[in-house]
Amino acid sequence: MKALIIEEQNKAVIKEVPVRELEPDEILCRVTYCGICGTDLAIYTGETNFVRDGLIKYPVRIGHEWTGVVDRIGSAVTKFKPGDRVVSDNGVTCRKCPACRRGDLAHCENIKSVGTINCWDGGFAEYIIMPEIHLFHLPDNIDDRNAATIEPLTVSYAGITKRKITPETIVAVIGTGPIALGIVALAKTMGAGRIIAVGRTDSKLQRCLDAGATDIVNNTRVDAGEEVYRITNGHGADFVLETSGATPTVQQAIDMAAEYGTLSMVGFYETEINGLIFNRMVTKRLNIIGVMGEFGLVPRIIDYMEKTGLNLESMITREIPFSEAPDYFLHHREMHKQDIKVLVKIS
Repeated sequence: MKALIIEEQNKAVIKEVPVRELEPDEILCRVTYCGICGTDLAIYTGETNFVRDGLIKYPVRIGHEWTGVVDRIGSAVTKFKPGDRVVSDNGVTCRKCPACRRGDLAHCENIKSVGTINCWDGGFAEYIIMPEIHLFHLPDNIDDRNAATIEPLTVSYAGITKRKITPETIVAVIGTGPIALGIVALAKTMGAGRIIAVGRTDSKLQRCLDAGATDIVNNTRVDAGEEVYRITNGHGADFVLETSGATPTVQQAIDMAAEYGTLSMVGFYETEINGLIFNRMVTKRLNIIGVMGEFGLVPRIIDYMEKTGLNLESMITREIPFSEAPDYFLHHREMHKQDIKVLVKIS
């Protein structure tokens, strides 16, 4: 089969690779779509602590935002059959260690991440193998393009559920990428009274308005913290979600938060944060929470999308064929300035 491999920093190639034999509990899936994530781009360039710390080693097969169709099943698989439409967790457990045997997947001693840390071969390929325990059925009312947004939406959901949302809650979201857009959409469906999107690019901020934001702040033109306080009549944001991973916005998040507010940090920060006025976090009595993906969220998001009709295909700004993926990685810096979510059509 064909697979996209990052052979070394700044070198992506599509090459023929073998399809290994299935373990009894594993499933071979034909990939239909796979989204390009900011983490994929950082692995490509090597500009990530995951590479510098040795958690990702080249060559590596990336891609964790995939959807597809069951092609073949292992001898012990009972819940899936060829032709079923599926998505997966973005982590794969060993299914053998003491934690796995007691059902505590989050504490698996040998966990691998799909296409990233301690890599399980990812979704930028014609086929992907997944254990049955990490695969989930897709209902008919979620098409493949929308299904490819499920993985980033699980991270959005992990962030937005760290505080109860009410009609009185003022939510501020820093960043305008897929996770930020997912947070905005979820905050709207959960009934947040005010949703403030903070970012640098007007066209992306407009998409936040389309997704449900009530206010936008361009932090290249104004002091974001001061502006959030101004438009909330001096109250600030009860719940700030920082998704950009940019170190200057950490201070902005603290500055715009209301007293006793909550900060969900939903980004990876690749440089040390110098000059942070940390005392403001203390005097405001803020609760700061680190957020990543979690096991159990994929079926929850599928159920949520099915029941609410939530559709985030509007975040997809570009779709390219698999053959053009290496070229997109090569030129991603100029393209990514306007792109929010790029989907690669595999088959």
